[in-house]
Amino acid sequence: MITLYTWTTSNGQKASIMVEETGLPYELHPVDLGRKEQLRPEYLKISPNHTIPAIVDHDAPGGPRTVFESGAVLIYLAEKSGMLLAKSGPQREQALSWLFWAASGLPAAHAQWRHFSQRAEPKNPAEIERTSKDVLRMLSVLDRRLNEQPYLAQDYSIADIVAFTRARNALPEFRKVHPDKLGPTPGIDRWIAAIEARPAVQRGLKLLTG
Repeated sequence: MITLYTWTTSNGQKASIMVEETGLPYELHPVDLGRKEQLRPEYLKISPNHTIPAIVDHDAPGGPRTVFESGAVLIYLAEKSGMLLAKSGPQREQALSWLFWAASGLPAAHAQWRHFSQRAEPKNPAEIERTSKDVLRMLSVLDRRLNEQPYLAQDYSIADIVAFTRARNALPEFRKVHPDKLGPTPGIDRWIAAIEARPAVQRGLKLLTG
């Protein structure tokens, strides 16, 4: 049995989707970020950086095994289940390359832009412009790739799960604030629709939200 520690954020939903995709038995342990439960000493023993998601695999060889950080969690679950990550070869390399891009560059750009464009006071036009260029570049990279391939590593993989939960929020938010900066994104639009149609994804997105 796997204990999944997560919450309703785009980062937490990556693991929620993954456990549903793999069909591995798990129990859900909510970590309410609004109540600062991620800072509790017992949770810091599981996730030292007090982030979600994290898992504890109670059936791991040699005893329970703890994994934290979303990319590491998805790689672990993929290898345990034998699903959504090629064992070797170019597809594995591409999936890992896009996974790390989606776990670092895209969320960092989106978070900084969101801070300066929506939260920071007083507004700093230079920072808004700088961070909007970063988000525009990231979304353009994603759309270009998805106009070349149906999924980031050709077949649906953990890279798509990691990118999907962030992109489905970042794209409409960016369009709303900067309607003239980003042109059509047919690759991203098709890809989001295809992933949202997957039953496991629908179940994962509904965890903790009803």
